[in-house]
Amino acid sequence: MVPDYSITIIVSIVEIMVIFWGLSQLQRELRAEVEELETSIDEKLALAIQSTGLVAGGEPINPVQQAIANMISNMATNRQAPAKTIVLQDEKGLFTKKD
Repeated sequence: MVPDYSITIIVSIVEIMVIFWGLSQLQRELRAEVEELETSIDEKLALAIQSTGLVAGGEPINPVQQAIANMISNMATNRQAPAKTIVLQDEKGLFTKKD
């Protein structure tokens, strides 16, 4: 005859295996659902971008970004450092105007 604790151990091992199997099935289902949601979101995002009309020419250039890009490219081509400004202070530590 098999002792009672052996049956308990065997049943516990089988139960643990069933739990792991259930968790793997749950993970598989969740992964499939997430992939389906990603596909749906991608399609909706593509539709939204196409409906704005920005796909063909891209997003219009921001004037501030264009000015910064021009400044950087001018500095790179001219190889000039920006002019340094000297700030004058008096004895009290206050800023003074340049004469």
